[in-house]
Amino acid sequence: MKKYLILIAVAVAFSAGVLSCVQARTIKITSRSKGVELELLRKAVDEWMAIHKGKHKVEIITLPHESNNCFAQYQGWFGAESCDVDVLQMDVAWVGVFSDYLASLDEYCTNLDMNDYFDIIKENMYSNDGHLIALPLYTDCGLLYYRKDLLEKYNRSVPKTLEELYDTALYIQTEERKDESKKNKFYGFIFQAKAFEILTCNFLEIIDACGGAIVKNGVAEINSDKGIYAIEFLIKCMKNITNRGVLTYSEEDARGIFQLGNAVFIRNWPYAYTLMNGPSTAVAGKIGIMPIPPSASGGKESGALGGWFMTVSKFSKNKALAADLVIYVTSKAQQKLRVASSYLPAFKSLYSDKEVLEINPFIANMRESLLNAVARPSKSFGKNYSKATSEIFNTINTILTDSLDESPEDFKPQRLMKRLNDKLNTLIKKQNEKKTDAANDNGKVGFFKRIMNCIS
Repeated sequence: MKKYLILIAVAVAFSAGVLSCVQARTIKITSRSKGVELELLRKAVDEWMAIHKGKHKVEIITLPHESNNCFAQYQGWFGAESCDVDVLQMDVAWVGVFSDYLASLDEYCTNLDMNDYFDIIKENMYSNDGHLIALPLYTDCGLLYYRKDLLEKYNRSVPKTLEELYDTALYIQTEERKDESKKNKFYGFIFQAKAFEILTCNFLEIIDACGGAIVKNGVAEINSDKGIYAIEFLIKCMKNITNRGVLTYSEEDARGIFQLGNAVFIRNWPYAYTLMNGPSTAVAGKIGIMPIPPSASGGKESGALGGWFMTVSKFSKNKALAADLVIYVTSKAQQKLRVASSYLPAFKSLYSDKEVLEINPFIANMRESLLNAVARPSKSFGKNYSKATSEIFNTINTILTDSLDESPEDFKPQRLMKRLNDKLNTLIKKQNEKKTDAANDNGKVGFFKRIMNCIS
């Protein structure tokens, strides 16, 4: 009888938690602030609150700019099983990493046309056990932007290979610097080499364009011949066609250099297209776009898969309401609105939508880029992905820094690449061991503890 009463008490408490979800007045949602991202989300949130006639409020929590700091913040919230945040904006590479902490959206998303999502997007929307846990806010793919006017001025073609990219960048940089006002201020190629997630994306694109991979068939291959060629290409760029500042550049820093008219080529995300074509920039109407070109020695057109998803915390007390908000801000209608700011939609049908193409013809060129995008190897590392990407971007940043600072006889990038390869394989091994342990544990995950935490 006593045991029965305890179970009744738990059930009542749990029901009270569910009712509080329905009656909740405030949903807390995280958002990045890069470009106009925060502004666009705020508009969508305001519309959602208006639909609910002001009954529910939404509080937006602005995330740190650097994605690895966002990742660390999420680790802290999930580690504490915090109920304080309901909806989390999440990098595509993190969904699988945080899968155990995300609520299933299956019961709330029965009317979604799942066939309209790109396959490469859909692969990242589900948990390992097949539950829908994330909806894309927008998708992303790394691009190479170039100055059409400068290529025409110097009678140079759009580069078809990485090697042509380097040669064209060096030639135009040399010619433009003959103008004293541009001496040591104009660069051939600008990218992002700051020691955080963006550098992992930049290097992933180059190694993919060279025909290599960071991880292949469950084994780290960053120290392969293709990987060494990729790092040597970036070293050559550092020494001859870019500025030392890229070692500390994020996307916005690089965009600033390019839109002032101080570079021929830049690697960036699609969101930058509309901003760099703004009326106050020096390059408006002069910009072309293309994928990262393949190496002449073998490889393919590339671009790192990016994009951010909306998820609901497993520990939220307001799951139903939070899911409703997620469905609204990630809807096809909202993604169509974001097209004007060059945020790529995750729905295939929008790439042939006449209104979308009238709003921003740039979108028509992006479908193929998405189909050829290369994903970061987060699934290979699982919960160790943060450690893995940290090893990657810190090592690559160190190599590029050392290439400028050390004497040739002391500079040995191969040694650091081998050490990085060994560390990555160790992390993959640990992840595989965790999978085995989880399988042997028969799925016991402390369910009672988590329920009690979120209804207390």
